[in-house]
Amino acid sequence: MSEPSAVEDLAAYLRQLKGKTGRSYDALAKRLGVGKSTLHRYCSGEGVPPRFTLLEQFAKECRASQAEIIELHRRWVRAQTVQLPEAESGADQPAEPPEAPLPPSPESPPPAKRYPPFLRNRRTWWTLAGLAALVMGAVLIWRPGQDFIADAETAHLCTERSGVKHVDARQGGHVWTRDFVCANRPDTPLYVNVGSTEKIAVLDTPKSWFVCWELGRVQSDGGRVWYYTRGDRSEPGKERWEGWGFVGAEHVDATTHPLPNMPRCDQ
Repeated sequence: MSEPSAVEDLAAYLRQLKGKTGRSYDALAKRLGVGKSTLHRYCSGEGVPPRFTLLEQFAKECRASQAEIIELHRRWVRAQTVQLPEAESGADQPAEPPEAPLPPSPESPPPAKRYPPFLRNRRTWWTLAGLAALVMGAVLIWRPGQDFIADAETAHLCTERSGVKHVDARQGGHVWTRDFVCANRPDTPLYVNVGSTEKIAVLDTPKSWFVCWELGRVQSDGGRVWYYTRGDRSEPGKERWEGWGFVGAEHVDATTHPLPNMPRCDQ
């Protein structure tokens, strides 16, 4: 399906849900914490929300059933997918398995197990056993912080994407076509600029995208790197920013800050 039809398909379903309530765009926008123009744009097929959180809240405000929310999510995924580049046809192929070793000759006796000299000492074995017990005890005692949830396989890893489309209302409709997806703490605040304490939006999801970085005020962990992104919901009275703001790097899970290859916001 072409991009316009997929986006319009989503917009038509949003209008259908809205039509069941009889509520105005202004009333729904205030409940969702977004601008009236933003909500109208999504319902008219002029844009697709970057995250499903907003649409799920919209559906609940329209008293949609669980089946309708599932159908809405299906249409949102299709509309999002057509905005991303198709998978590269030259993807890495799995490496061929190594050749199996030749079986031993029937005449050859099985090789005897031999250990390094230091492992032939009984005292060494007891020492290693004690160290193993200490390590296992430390593993059982340690627990990750409950305020930062990330899959073990993806912790500290960020994914760079090209071909995306993020329309920046703060910069006169500038379109970001590259982003970096990282794990982040839920309920992460966004600020109007890197030196301000004025909270304008919030990241609800545990994984988000970011487009650039800048140096700003010192955070609680001593860092000064801030990332620019769009929040899931705006703070009351801050709808004019449409969620765009800066997040402290202390809330973003990465091995280094700033992220490699990410551009600086003032460039």
